[in-house]
Amino acid sequence: MPDEQKRYKYTMHTPILTVPQIRESEQFTMQSIPSIELMERAGTACVQAIRPLLDRNAISQVFVICGTGNNGGDGLVIARQLALEPTASLETVTVAVCQDANSRRSPEFQENFSRWEKLVDTGRTRTLIFDGTDALEIPGDALIVDALFGIGLHRPAAGIHALAIQAINASDAPVVAIDIPSGLFADQHTPVESDVVIADLTLSIQFQKLALLLPEAYPFCGDVQVLDIGMEVPPTMKITREYLTAEGVRPLLRRRSPYAHKGTFGHGLLIAGSAPMPGAAILAATAALRGGIGKLTLHTPAAAAQHVPGRLPEAILHPDAEEQHASRIDWNTLPANINAIAIGPGLGTHPKTVTLVKNVLDEVQAPLILDADALNILADNKTRLAFLPPHSILTPHFAEFERLAGHAADDFQRVEMARNFAQRYNIVLVLKGHHTLISLPDGTQFFNSTGNSGMATAGSGDTLTGLLLALMAQGYNPVESALLGTYLHGLAGDLYAEENAPQSLIASDLPQYFGKAFRYLESNDYPK
Repeated sequence: MPDEQKRYKYTMHTPILTVPQIRESEQFTMQSIPSIELMERAGTACVQAIRPLLDRNAISQVFVICGTGNNGGDGLVIARQLALEPTASLETVTVAVCQDANSRRSPEFQENFSRWEKLVDTGRTRTLIFDGTDALEIPGDALIVDALFGIGLHRPAAGIHALAIQAINASDAPVVAIDIPSGLFADQHTPVESDVVIADLTLSIQFQKLALLLPEAYPFCGDVQVLDIGMEVPPTMKITREYLTAEGVRPLLRRRSPYAHKGTFGHGLLIAGSAPMPGAAILAATAALRGGIGKLTLHTPAAAAQHVPGRLPEAILHPDAEEQHASRIDWNTLPANINAIAIGPGLGTHPKTVTLVKNVLDEVQAPLILDADALNILADNKTRLAFLPPHSILTPHFAEFERLAGHAADDFQRVEMARNFAQRYNIVLVLKGHHTLISLPDGTQFFNSTGNSGMATAGSGDTLTGLLLALMAQGYNPVESALLGTYLHGLAGDLYAEENAPQSLIASDLPQYFGKAFRYLESNDYPK
C-alpha cells in the first residue's frame, strides 16, 4: 500500500493489545500512577460492575478466590471494598488464597493482603488458605470472584490452581472473572484439556484481549465488559489490532450536502442472483438502496429479474442473456457512470457463471466487492486471487475463507491467516461472524463490536454486500467502506434486537434499520 497508506490512515481508539504490550502500558502508566493505586482503580471498577449483580440477585455471600500475583491483588481490593460498603443483602465476604510451598506473593498482593487483614472482623469477613490439603468448599448461593490468574498464563494450570478451578466449575454459584477467566491464555490457543474457569461475566481491565473476541473462548468468558481504569498506551507503541466502536467509526461518516443529486451518491453495479436464488439479489439490492446509493443497476438472469420490479422499482434492471444463470456482461450496454461493482450473492457456480466472474476480474481494474459464489469460484481456481484489483473487498464467512485460504487449527491461527491473506493479495478481507474481523493490506486488523446472534441467518451476508456497494459508490474508499459498513450492518441488527428479539430477525429486516443506524451514528446517541 504505497500511496494508499496515507489515504487509509486510521486513528486507533480502542486498541487490542498483546500481553507484552499490556505490560509495557502498565509500566508506562506507572510512571505517573503508582502500581498500588492502579490496582485500587482496577478493584474499584470491578466492584462497580459487581454490585448490580449482588443487588439484582439478593446474593448474601461473595467468595473471592485469589492467586498470589497481581490478579489476586485485584481480588483483595474487591473483597475489601465489598466488606467495607456491602450491599443490602451481602452478609459475608470470604477470601480464599491459593498458596502452597512454591507460591510467591507479589509486593502488591502482600500490601493488599495486609490491608484486608486489618479490617475489623465483625463476622462479615473470612480468610482461608487453600493449599490442596482439604477440598475447597464453595457455597452454592455465593457469587464467586475468580482472581487466580491474570493474562500472563502461558501453560495449563496445575496443582492447587487446577484444583481451585475445578472447584469453581463444580459449584452452582455464578462466577465473575477478573481480567480473563483463570486458565485461559490471552494471546494463544488454550489446549482443550486445560482446566479453565467457566465464568458468567468477565471484567477485562482497560483493554480487550484477543482471546475474549474469539469463538473458542466464549464458553469460558460469558459476557465481557471492558473497564477503563486510566491506563495509557505509550505513544511509540505500534498497534495492529483494534476493537471497532462508534468512537472510531463516527469520524468516517460524511455529511450529505443538501444540494446533492442522485449522481452525487454514485452508481453501483450489482451482479447477483440466479433462478433458484433471486432473493439474494433482491436482498443485496435493497441494502444498497437503503445504504444511500444514488443509482443501482442490477445484472441478474431473466428468471430472477422478473421478481425485481414488484419488490424494487428503484433498481435499474440489466438482464443477462441466459434465463437461469448469469453468463456474461455486455459492458457496452451498461450506463457509463458506474463507479462501484459488487458480485456474488446467489450467483451459483454454473460453468458460464464461472466464466463471467473471470471476465469481470479481467475487465475491471477498480476495487471490487466479492461475496458468496464469487468467492467459491475463486476458491476453485486460486490462481485468480493474484489478479484481484488492489484493495478489493472480500467478505467470506468461516467456511468460505477456509476454502480460499486453507484449514485453521484454531481461532488464533485463523486470525493470523486472515492477516496474511489480506497482505499477500493486497485486499481488504471481511471475515464474517460474531466480532467480524476486518484485515487490511497493511496488516492492521479490526474486530467489530456490533451485531448479535439473530444475524446468523440466511441472506444476512447479502445485505452486507449491498451496503458495502452503496458506500463504495458514494466515494468511500475500500477501507472506509469495510469499517463503516460492517459496523453499521451490525448496529442495524442490534437496533432490531432491542425492539424485538434476535430470534425473530430475518435478513430482509436489516436494511429497514439502516436508517436508524445512520441516525444513531450521526447523533452520538448510541453508546457502542
